[in-house]
Amino acid sequence: MNTKFILSCAMVVSALAFPLSALADNDVTAESAAQNTPSGWTAVSLPTIPTITTSNTFTITDYGASTSSSDNTTAIQSALNAVPSTGGMVVVPAGTWLCGPLTLKAKTVLHLAKGATLKLLPFGTYPGTTGTITSSVTLQDFLAPKNKNVTDLIIEGEDSTSVIDGQGQDWWELRDKNDDTKKIFNYLKRGAIIRFNNGSRFLVRNLKIQNSPGTNITVGQSGRGTDVTIHDVIIREPASEIKYNPSKGQYPSHNTDGIPVWSSRVNVYNCNISNGDDNVVIDANGQYVHVWNCQFGTGHGASVGSFTGSAKHILFDGITFKGTSSGIRLKSNKDRGGGEDDFVFSNITMTDVDNPFSIDCYYDKHYTTPEKDAVDPADSTSTTPTFKNIVLRNVKTTDTSSGYAIFLYGRPESHIKNITLDNVQISAAKGIYSAFVDSLVFKNDSKITVSGGNVWVKNYLTTYDDQCNATSSSSTVTDEGTYTLSPTTLTSTAAGSGIFSNGFTITNGKSKTYDKTSDGYIKYSAMQHTISIPSGLKITKMEIKGRNNYTDAAAGISEVNGTSEDPTVYTFPTDKSVVDYSFTFSTPVETSLTFTVKTKQIAADITLYTTSATGIDSVITLPLTHASAVYDLQGRMVGTSLQGLPKGLYIQGGKKVLVK
Repeated sequence: MNTKFILSCAMVVSALAFPLSALADNDVTAESAAQNTPSGWTAVSLPTIPTITTSNTFTITDYGASTSSSDNTTAIQSALNAVPSTGGMVVVPAGTWLCGPLTLKAKTVLHLAKGATLKLLPFGTYPGTTGTITSSVTLQDFLAPKNKNVTDLIIEGEDSTSVIDGQGQDWWELRDKNDDTKKIFNYLKRGAIIRFNNGSRFLVRNLKIQNSPGTNITVGQSGRGTDVTIHDVIIREPASEIKYNPSKGQYPSHNTDGIPVWSSRVNVYNCNISNGDDNVVIDANGQYVHVWNCQFGTGHGASVGSFTGSAKHILFDGITFKGTSSGIRLKSNKDRGGGEDDFVFSNITMTDVDNPFSIDCYYDKHYTTPEKDAVDPADSTSTTPTFKNIVLRNVKTTDTSSGYAIFLYGRPESHIKNITLDNVQISAAKGIYSAFVDSLVFKNDSKITVSGGNVWVKNYLTTYDDQCNATSSSSTVTDEGTYTLSPTTLTSTAAGSGIFSNGFTITNGKSKTYDKTSDGYIKYSAMQHTISIPSGLKITKMEIKGRNNYTDAAAGISEVNGTSEDPTVYTFPTDKSVVDYSFTFSTPVETSLTFTVKTKQIAADITLYTTSATGIDSVITLPLTHASAVYDLQGRMVGTSLQGLPKGLYIQGGKKVLVK
């Protein structure tokens, strides 16, 4: 009977050249040597376990466990209960052992021998899953401390044949079979295979976890719990993206996060994780977490969130991604964050990764467009995400990703701040989508390459510094959409200037204030006005819609973008009737755009277009008798009336029109 832990040769070579005969099950010499603590961080504390002897070693078969038993819970728990308060070890010999949830005392080593499989009772037998389930059920974790404050635990195997099997297929399938079983799936609050709570000094090493019903190894609880080491662990569940097809043996797993971290001082290294959710995820209060030398297969990548409050000081280094749906992925929402700071992702290679780098501050909510979100920002509170100081260093894709190279979506009330891409090479089908971001820096041979279209798909309220031509492209850098300068987007005014929520500003040289009128316009006095255009946008058309603000003389537009115009043609009459004028630019306008109001003040809304009229989002339905120039979606004029046109979408008066 094997009662001595033999550390794998691979780990000994990589961590410490140490004679095998000198190692015992309570030994953490190799872990101490392999810690690799970043500069300025406190080293992770390791478990303190007494010397393992025959007197404090307990084998589950001595307490009635049998490979032929359909439930060994009582026997294995009896062996765990036999460990004295001073500590000891429980041994699971080779063979397959079915059991339910188990709890461990402080200073316990749970040792799975080579060839040992600890298997969860199946759904329908596992406690909490029997009988009819018609309301929410919270299930026990499979392996957990005896109470939330237990410290000093080791859960270990001898190699990849030391297995914990969650038998998760029947649990995952509930979601996919039909609507009735999906209700049951949603009622179940599944426990983790291993969960560590408020205590400290936990170690998981040298084993394989597979087919978890839910999360695999959950670390900490709402910021409580510290000092966890996980290494040389294999995690395996099917990808969540595969199609449910029992005839082909395809069962996607759901919410099977590999290692969620909710506490501080955590080391994860030499792990190989393929699953159906985040491979490793840092959640709220995850701090001083170092993940290195790991392989991520299927799953959702190196993640932060979606609960991100006080997540900070995170380092992922030396990670290989292959087949993950996401690479580096940070996600939060207005009720889940606050205080996110200091994230480094370095020495990373990605192959067959759909979305290499993303930050989403509207996670799980259906945002519309940055322009619309900017009009109605939420209040900034203690739970508003504040991601800042994010570094990607020596990151590359080896092929062309199918999604965006970079997707960044901050919030109008709380921009993402200080992202540095240092020697980052990403090739993707689509380029960069960025909104509400301050200081995005490209340096040291970084390069973003797209297989088609523009490098900048969206550049909205984003400031960036491209020090190495990382985003240069033969394609024209443009944006798509319309931007309105109106009272609803005007956020602040001062003498001679106005600031809009969509990134535009307007100024004049005579210190005139951009006041709002009672009927929903902005006042533009008789003088030249300069509109500052956000970086990356190219304006193709400007529309000025409004009225004269006086009755004693006509107003007019006498200049647009340096070109003189006839103010008697582009006139605003004394009867204050509303008129609408458009100015199209043969060469798209960048940086700034001027226009001059002549004689009298006007009250107007200004709409700026970055594409043709087909870029307008809204679709309206008009009667066939509505007259004016009509264009098809290719921009060709097809008449002056909708009458007689075939059913379909057209452009009339700068709007999409549906003819029924």
